[in-house]
Amino acid sequence: MAYVQFKQKKRMKCVRGQLTVAQVIANTKKGTIILPDEKGRKITVWDGWLRSDGNASGATAVVVTDNAATPIVAFAMAVGGLTAATVARVGVATHYTGTTIGQPLTGGKGLRIGCTVQNLATTTVLDYCIFYTVES
Repeated sequence: MAYVQFKQKKRMKCVRGQLTVAQVIANTKKGTIILPDEKGRKITVWDGWLRSDGNASGATAVVVTDNAATPIVAFAMAVGGLTAATVARVGVATHYTGTTIGQPLTGGKGLRIGCTVQNLATTTVLDYCIFYTVES
């Protein structure tokens, strides 16, 4: 795993929880907001993981984005990495895509988890843990 050095001291935060498949595919695949808007501030995602309780085939990926009208993808996990009870970690090249890790997302927005297609096969719940900072 790669570690990122901070240019300045920032307080790392974590949002974690569990979503049902219905929540992940809600709002025409945009998913569910897991972190509310940060008015006047920017969220930067640094690390995270997802874990499915079943084999998440059907969709191409589960995505973590900001909730802007044109969302920026913080990272995406290919469903091949979301097999039953296996942790899919940011930075593991076999199933992770993320060009904006360590870069601020859209100002004043929160985070959401969604998917690319409205199908996650045998998955019923998705656990998540995302590490981020907030700056003005």
